[in-house]
Amino acid sequence: MKTAHAKLLALGCALIPGSLMAQNTISETRDVLDKWVETRQIISEERADWRMEQSILSDTVSLLSKEITRLDKALEDLEASATAADEDRGQLTAEKEQLSEAAAVVEGNIARLESQIKRILPALPAPLVDKIKPLIRRLPEDSNDTNLSLGERVQNIVGILSQADKFNTTLTATSESRELESGKVVEVRTLYWGLAMAYYVDASGQYAGIGYPGPGGWEWPQIEGKGAQINQLLDVYEGTGEIQFVEVPARIN
Repeated sequence: MKTAHAKLLALGCALIPGSLMAQNTISETRDVLDKWVETRQIISEERADWRMEQSILSDTVSLLSKEITRLDKALEDLEASATAADEDRGQLTAEKEQLSEAAAVVEGNIARLESQIKRILPALPAPLVDKIKPLIRRLPEDSNDTNLSLGERVQNIVGILSQADKFNTTLTATSESRELESGKVVEVRTLYWGLAMAYYVDASGQYAGIGYPGPGGWEWPQIEGKGAQINQLLDVYEGTGEIQFVEVPARIN
């Protein structure tokens, strides 16, 4: 636990903007950390909204499915019985119609969520996209023309949002091939800071920079002269380097 706290302390210093790297930057550092805390609070609120919507949709679909099944069985029993009362049959039919109308409302919300998921896919980091590819493939091309059941579609959306939420609350280190602005492709280590940003550096420390989601996907600008510091940051995170403060550039939206 002490090691984990120490690692987080080391990484906290990673948010000092490159443009503010000068002597006596205590107050500037505090401002950046305040903005980081505010950003984490916003992420936490959005995550809470995602979880609430997931829970409501999942619970509603489960309830509606069970009720429709129960009413179908009850109707079959009534129709098979010569002594079934027309009043009871009419009441059950009315209940089923109400539940079917409620299910239609849920289905309309699912279509909206499916469209939103498709729009945010370019902003998701590659490691997360690779993990949820089976779920992404199951997103219907046309939400108004699909053979998937309502329950399957809800499960699909909940799965994508759950994995995105999990990725957003952790640091993720991975090895990747990165194409530089010059067109050269190099093997790099990358440390993703949730869904917000990332650092990358090659083995030599010559090529390094940051990454962040842009309008057309993630952007990876190179930062000259910061390879050693970013390498050091990754070593601290992976536990192969001495725990210490590391000053690296950062980007806060």
